[in-house]
Amino acid sequence: MTTNESDPRPLDGIRIIDLSLFVAGPFGTALLADLGAEIIKVEPPGGDPIRHNRVGPQIGNVNAQFHTYNRGKSSVELDLKSPAGKSVLYDLSSAADAIFDNFRPGVMERLELDHTTLAQFNPALVSISLSAFGHRGPWAKRPGYDLIVQALGGGMSITGHPETGPAHIPFHLGDTAGGLYSAIAILAAILQARSTGKGRAYEVSMLDAQISLLGDEITNNLTGDWPNPQHAAGHPGLSPYSAYETADDPIVVAAVGVEKFWLNFLTALELDDLATDPRFSDNSGRCKHRAALDSILQPRLRTQSSAHWLCQFEALDVPAAPVLGVSDAIVTPHAKARGLIATVDAGASDEAHVPVAPLRYVGEGPFTPTKGTPSLGEDSTDTLRRILSYSEAEIAKLRTNGAFGKG
Repeated sequence: MTTNESDPRPLDGIRIIDLSLFVAGPFGTALLADLGAEIIKVEPPGGDPIRHNRVGPQIGNVNAQFHTYNRGKSSVELDLKSPAGKSVLYDLSSAADAIFDNFRPGVMERLELDHTTLAQFNPALVSISLSAFGHRGPWAKRPGYDLIVQALGGGMSITGHPETGPAHIPFHLGDTAGGLYSAIAILAAILQARSTGKGRAYEVSMLDAQISLLGDEITNNLTGDWPNPQHAAGHPGLSPYSAYETADDPIVVAAVGVEKFWLNFLTALELDDLATDPRFSDNSGRCKHRAALDSILQPRLRTQSSAHWLCQFEALDVPAAPVLGVSDAIVTPHAKARGLIATVDAGASDEAHVPVAPLRYVGEGPFTPTKGTPSLGEDSTDTLRRILSYSEAEIAKLRTNGAFGKG
């Protein structure tokens, strides 16, 4: 079940000019598009570079990744380095709630698209800039990618295994965290502007986002009594809370939080005598004596299949799960019931399957994309007519003057 298409979406009536490219920015605005915001993706001549990335799967002659982060948007192709293209953006900004970019600091000023300039056309407009390192600090002008901010943000040092070294989180955590915080910033900024009648400029840093997500790892570290070791497949402050081998496939067990889970876990393993072992009497002791405990648990778990143990654990209310691959995770009965994947028009009679924003009205389905992935510039003319009431003659003149690039 999906949300009734006739029902209002929470962000209906919000219009955002999206200058962002690649992954970080488009991820954030794709979430807002699912929730009903009108996202006008302004692309440079030739388009967002990930449209044409030929590494990885292609759908509709476009990189599959592009569909993930740009479903539900309109595409307007503009050359912002040309006076004609810039004039169109000024007009679009006058009719928008927000403008969003993920350029390096200083680029919007060079393009004469900074907040001070745009506020002359629309005092209530908010400007949100996402960059790797923010607008202040000695690294502000450095280039930054997902891998770079994961490494500098601290998280990469605790991800991985002591035997193999650090590992980055491969689903673009550096990018998507920046995009997620940007989406929050956009909504907060618009709410403030609607209250005060005056927009402000906000900035979001991907590195800031990474450090923010460390959460209690930072608080614990600053006590001076937490070394932040690599967590492998568990957590140094919880036990048993890890991945374990079985006779076939690995599983994870999280028999922590309340003691009943630990006791039920022991019952499932037929190791009830461990409940009276003073080394394992509470989580603190189990963490202190982790090696000794695992030397008992691991051989026992290897005696039966993952299916056997998971059946036992479910019957006794022990938090446990198989380690699913991506293709399996999205087709579990629960994932299907939640409607987590949507199918969108990908052009050229193709379709793309994309994850949707994980927000919904209680008891209803997800907010699925209202439209597919736009081809480059497919909405340029319609947007200028619909929003700005440009005439055909004005649009033709803009084309002659290079507003849409040389093509």
